[in-house]
Amino acid sequence: FDAGTSRDYLIDCNWALYVENYLEEFHIPFVHGTSLAGALDYESYRTENYEWGSLQLGVAKGAEPAFRPPAGHPDEGERIAAWYFWLFPNLMLNFYPWGLSLNLVQPLGPARTRVAFMSYVYDAALRGAGAGADLHRVEMEDEEIVESVQRGVRSRLYDRGRYSPRRETGTHHFHRLLERNLTGGRA
Repeated sequence: FDAGTSRDYLIDCNWALYVENYLEEFHIPFVHGTSLAGALDYESYRTENYEWGSLQLGVAKGAEPAFRPPAGHPDEGERIAAWYFWLFPNLMLNFYPWGLSLNLVQPLGPARTRVAFMSYVYDAALRGAGAGADLHRVEMEDEEIVESVQRGVRSRLYDRGRYSPRRETGTHHFHRLLERNLTGGRA
């Protein structure tokens, strides 16, 4: 456990908007253009959905630090910069070559959320490079966009849109799980 890089973030948004942001892929090159996007091959980025969660696979760009899955592994032959696991409703497990960033999203009110970041470092020498190099900066970028979306959702001009079949499969899956659990399985 690394107490020096573990912290809580308080965000003016609904917890579900924070989870949506984590799960959708569109924002990576736009919101994280000079941080996270520099380490990831966006065209190879993908989401796999499972019964109670999803996995986003961030393939490394160039010589960025990466996992090299062994023979027989589903991701064999790929250089994985990060595995981003989300477990319904509010747990995120982000695996980087340096270790694990565990994020717990906690609703505090309709438009207030706490996200607890807990870092577990396996290889400190890799801490400053690759997809997990500057998690605080990435979090600040995410907070700015999520708080902006919260303001937009409250606007009288807001109207829902369609899901992108390529970049919002995780978001759609989250919404379906949320609906199923809020309706007692009748959805």
